Amino acid sequence: AAGWPLAAAWLQEAAGQPAAALAELRLAALLAPGQPDILAALGHALAAAERSAEAEATLREAIAARPGDLDLRNRLATVLWKANRLGAMLELLGAAIADFGPHPTLLLNQALALNTIGEQEAGLAAAEAAIPGGGLAALVNRLAVLPYHPSAGTAAGLRRAAEAIGAALPEVPPLAPRRRPHPGPLRLGLLSGGLGQHPVGWLTLAGLEALPEAEFSLTAYSLRPRSDPLAQRFRARCTAWHEVGALDDAAIAARIAADGIDILLELGGHGEGGRPFVLQHRPAPVQVKWVGAQFGTLGLSACDWMLTDRWETPPGFEPFYTERLLRLPDGYLCYLPPPYAPPVAALPALANPGVTFGCFNNLAKLTAPVLAAWARILAALPEARLVLRTHALGEAETRDRTARRLAAAGLPLDRVALEGGLPHRQLIAAYGDIDIALDPFPYAGGLTVCESLWMGVPVVALAGDSFCARHALSHLSNAGLADWVATDVDGYAARAIARARDIPALDRLRRGLRAQVAASPLVDAPRFGRNLAEALRQAWRAAPGP
Repeated sequence: AAGWPLAAAWLQEAAGQPAAALAELRLAALLAPGQPDILAALGHALAAAERSAEAEATLREAIAARPGDLDLRNRLATVLWKANRLGAMLELLGAAIADFGPHPTLLLNQALALNTIGEQEAGLAAAEAAIPGGGLAALVNRLAVLPYHPSAGTAAGLRRAAEAIGAALPEVPPLAPRRRPHPGPLRLGLLSGGLGQHPVGWLTLAGLEALPEAEFSLTAYSLRPRSDPLAQRFRARCTAWHEVGALDDAAIAARIAADGIDILLELGGHGEGGRPFVLQHRPAPVQVKWVGAQFGTLGLSACDWMLTDRWETPPGFEPFYTERLLRLPDGYLCYLPPPYAPPVAALPALANPGVTFGCFNNLAKLTAPVLAAWARILAALPEARLVLRTHALGEAETRDRTARRLAAAGLPLDRVALEGGLPHRQLIAAYGDIDIALDPFPYAGGLTVCESLWMGVPVVALAGDSFCARHALSHLSNAGLADWVATDVDGYAARAIARARDIPALDRLRRGLRAQVAASPLVDAPRFGRNLAEALRQAWRAAPGP
């Protein structure tokens, strides 16, 4: 009896109707309870629909019925990862490795989980162990972990790892190798899964809206459907919109080429949900990397330019990139403050015995050198507190594991608050409890720095040599706070301690910081739009002609 809805589910899935397919699978599971194949299919569908709790329960039932299925273990691990249940994910993977051995797919997930929980050394070791037999996916996985590593995540190391990916890709014929002159505006393509309320959206939309419409038409190639207010603004600026997430790379490239796109902006990189290998098909004569897992070079021969600025990539940094560097005169992005951001709150230190430091970055960025620096800062300021806030800390196992790391690094746990994530509106408001933000390193904050500044909270940062190690330097410099950036750990700790001891200066800065940021290039969309337009024209003029 379950055969009919099961067959209907396959047909609905093939027709691109995942919701209808899920409904059929639910019916099949009711008609044949406990049937392993149906449970597995239902678990996969629930995971794809991001119904984490149901997917976990169903996949655990399927694993119990079919314990020898490695793919089910990996699927459940992915569900737990997306639900920010890293402790449960690591426990599951540890048991799976004990059962199946160090299979590359298990090691890939283990590397991501270890890195995401802040254990970069173990994460990179797992990623390296997956490379023999892991193929291209293992090379991408290593690059995803590497930027967070405190010693291996250098610009040179990132280039070597990225080039290994490029070297492993097959040669494919280019679809649009040369410039094709045509009347009318330049056709700009956006390839991204973040065209909405996502870091990509907050850091690109205002600048794209400011491009002169008579000179640039925009076409979106969306890798993930979104319907939030920012997504609606993206749609309003675009002349065409294509949902292409279900297509393979070749099909996406063919769609872009058929649309005659002149300049393709890749906005996902080698991060989760990115599709940078579309570029290897050369669907546009000019292809540019911008935002979206922009932590270093893509290492792809078909990516022509990296959109950047003089702080991210000063003269002399060219050897770290396979792309040509397309430097904007101010910052390489334009921050769009959320309309629901509350007014800047009064400085908490005026009412508290000491300053409250904060870091709202993910745990992957909290390296051993970061924790050691924070321990020095709190030791020098016995009344100071530190608030860490991120979604992963909502899980008890992750909080306990993180607390043990902090204690081992010498941080006083009685003065450290470990808080889970919040909806974005509440997260922005939570900066009202923070006096000074402490940026992590080597992977610096990007959107978090912009949000902190908008909420009147200055940021102490340390600049490295990789692209992601210089995000805070770029944003703080554009906001007029370059002197808050150190070049070594001693300078980082000294800046934090000195600023925390000058409460009147902190109060003055906080009172005027939003106005200062609002008047700066960091959020000046018309100015950024002019700069971006000129940079894109430069890239177009430099492309091979017909």
